[in-house]
Order: sequence, then structure tokens, then C-alpha cells
Amino acid sequence: MRDLIIKYNWLFYFTFYVWLILILNGCDKQVSRSPVESEPPKGFIYVNSVPDGFTIFQNGRNTGRLTPDSISYIDAGVYEITLKKKYFKDTTLVVNLNEDEKLTLNVDILSNPSMYGGVYLQTVPTGANITFNDSVLNKVTPLTIQNLLPGEYSVKFDLYNHRDVNIIAIVQSSTINNYTRTLRDTSVWVDYQVSTSDIQTNLLTAITIDNNNIKWIGTLENGLIKYDEVNFINYNLTNSSIPSNRVKCISIDNQNRIWVGTEAGIGVFDGSGWIIYNHSNSGLISDFINTIRFDNNNNVWIGTAANLVKFDGFNWNVYNEPAGKDWINDIYIESVNKIWLGTKADGIRTLENESFDSLLIVNYGYPSNTISSIGADELNNIWFCFLPDTAGRGGVSYFNGNTFTNFLLGTFQNNVNNIFIDGQNNKWISTTEGLVLFDNQNNSTVFRTSNSLITTDNVRAAVRDQNGNVWITTNGGGLNKYKPPR
Repeated sequence: MRDLIIKYNWLFYFTFYVWLILILNGCDKQVSRSPVESEPPKGFIYVNSVPDGFTIFQNGRNTGRLTPDSISYIDAGVYEITLKKKYFKDTTLVVNLNEDEKLTLNVDILSNPSMYGGVYLQTVPTGANITFNDSVLNKVTPLTIQNLLPGEYSVKFDLYNHRDVNIIAIVQSSTINNYTRTLRDTSVWVDYQVSTSDIQTNLLTAITIDNNNIKWIGTLENGLIKYDEVNFINYNLTNSSIPSNRVKCISIDNQNRIWVGTEAGIGVFDGSGWIIYNHSNSGLISDFINTIRFDNNNNVWIGTAANLVKFDGFNWNVYNEPAGKDWINDIYIESVNKIWLGTKADGIRTLENESFDSLLIVNYGYPSNTISSIGADELNNIWFCFLPDTAGRGGVSYFNGNTFTNFLLGTFQNNVNNIFIDGQNNKWISTTEGLVLFDNQNNSTVFRTSNSLITTDNVRAAVRDQNGNVWITTNGGGLNKYKPPR
């Protein structure tokens, strides 16, 4: 038994020894040694250009470097170096780099005549002065300017009685680019739009002019705008106490305060602060204000979506009428004892000595039951503007005390929005199909985009200033100024 144990121990140790040798031999075979690395190439190309700022391409590959800069650690060989820059022709050089050579490339772009370009500047009409990169050239259109370095240049065209035009002209190598611009004539019409001025919106509603010839403009969604013919100043919900950004009407009282009727009450602005009147702090029942007028006793007459209201500065007197007769679109004050009312659906009404009466469409034959605006001429004729409704069409009429004379303007659906009668007895009538002028003989002229430079046919209101210019608010075309013949 003892011999058997010794035999097996010997066999075990012999097997273990063989296994260990095999493992060690295998490990020796898996051991690797890295070869000695060669030194990196020392080739070097320094690229400089006049002017600088060109992107360096090496064999068609963008190196991401701009001149002046270098391409480092490159092998000996032949290299194609291309310089690229916006508006410039490419410049390509082929260089042969020796081993470990440090090569410098100086490229004078300016010495290549084909790098330069030019512009042809033209205006309609011709003869506009040219300012080129803020330098007055003392030359007029048409003009060709050559031998310009590629790039972007600011150009201004100015011509008397025309709107200035500013452009960016692009100059490209070996090219003459053509820039032709039509200059808008401002001798008769001037437009103020978001794209041509600092006005805050093109969606305008009402307009009036104060005692200082300042224009106050209502907007559809941007509150009130003050324009002194230099700056447009905007009063809205974010920077003022105006009740709403949706302005329906504007009036000036005898203190030169601005009364602004909105869809959320009245704001009275004295140039620095606001007084707000609404249903929660006054006698107003409705905050939807359509019109504000003043009588000779300094009473304020207010037409709302609910009723007629009189405010004497302290007391509020509300005139409630039957349903359908209480939405007041406009007011004309003939005297302290008699006012005319234009309603939304009940035609023309009067309030005389605190008693209401109606001038019914069936008796007088005026165009519709929806009155948008009222005014009076120097002959004491009362003028009314009408909107199309179920009872009739849009139009304008005047009442001489007995009968109505109707003028059916444009199409059946034409909205006649507003009338302003100036000191020369001209009637300026704003419609959705253009601005209509009735002279003192009631001969009419219609200003549309097809026959004038008015910016849109959709006119909301017009007023004439102390200089005789007519200011026009439009829905979509911004503010327009018309200079009538003197």
C-alpha cells in the first residue's frame, strides 16, 4: 500500500510539472513588444494672404484654418493649397515640399485684377444721389462702379420728393451685379408702414389731431400711437395704463386731453398720466366704447354697446332704450338740446330735449339701418355713413332737414366706415373700397391702389391737419399721408 501511495504522488507531481511548463511556454508566446516609433515629419507650410481671412484647403480638404496660419508636421511631397473666401474667386497654388522643409507662401490677392468686381446702380426714376458705404459719391443713377474688392456694401439712393431706399450690394470677383430700385414718389402720397418706418403696426383704426398738430392713432391690437412727424410713440398694456390694446375711437377735449375709447373702457391721457373709466368705477354699464363726443357745456357724450351715456365730470346719466336701439356707433351734437345717434341695427335716432325719436328707413329711404359715422357740413346738412346689413347696403347720405340724398359708393358690400368734413367743406369718406372725396359741390373722387399710391383700399378713418395734409388710417396698409393740391 505504501508503495502504491508513493507511485501516485510521483505521478501527480509529474503531471503538475508538465502542466506548469505548458502554461509558462504559452505565456511567453503571448508577450508582445512595441516597435520603436519613428519621429513625426517636420514639414511646415506657412500661408499668408493679402487681405487675410481666407480659408486654407490642403489637397481639397478644409484645414479649418484662416490666413495667416500654418500647416504643420507634414511629409515631403506635392501639395495643392487653395484659398477660399466668400465672394472671391478661389486661388490655388501647387507647392513641392522637401523633407523637413519649412516653406512660406505669401499670396497677394489684391494683385490679381480678376479678383475685383463691380456694381451697376439704377433707380426709377433716374437721377438719385448715391451714398456708398457712408460716403457721398456726388454722382447720380445710373452709375457703374468697378474695381471693387469683393464683399457687401451699403448703398443709399435719395431723390427729392421720393422715399430713400437703402440696400446691401454684393460685389463678386469678375462680375458686375445689377441693382435697380424703384423709388416711391412722396410728392403727393407718403406711407408709414412697419417695413418703411418705425410705426408699430399696420392695423390701424381711429385717428384724430390735437391742438399741437400731433396725430393720435388707434390700433387694432397695439393700443395708442402718438406721432409728431418725427417719432412714433406707442402706449399699450405693457407700458401704460390704457384699458385695452384694441382702440375703437379717439377724441380731444377742450383741455387737449386724449380720450381713448376701447373694448375695456375709457382712458383719458393728459400726456403724463391716465384716468380710467369702466363699469366698475363709473356709471358706464358697457366697457365697449364706440364713440366719444363733447358738447359746448363740456359734457362728454359716450356711445357704447349697451346705451348712450352723458358725463358732466361728476355725474353719469345713462339713457336706456329698448333692446335693439341702444347700441350707439356714433354721435353728432347739433346743439346742447339735440344730438343725432347712429345705431347698430335701428337706423338714425335723435335725442332732443331728453326725448328720443327715430327717423325710420321706411320713411326716409336711406341705405341701411347700420350707421357707422355722422358729421355735418357748412350748410348744416347732416351726413351719415352706412354699413351693409339685412336691411340694405353700404353708402353715404346727407339729410337737409327734410329729405335724404343718397350716394351708393362702390359695391353693395362696401363698408363706409367714417366721414370727416374739413374747413373747406370737403367730405373725406373712408371705405373698404378706397378713400372717397366729395368736394364742396359734392363731386366725388375715389382714391384706390389702382389709381393712386394709397397702400390699401381698406380705409378706416381720415382727418386733415393744420397744414392741409390728410392723414389716413388703414387696415393692413399702415398710415398714409395725402397732400392735396393747394
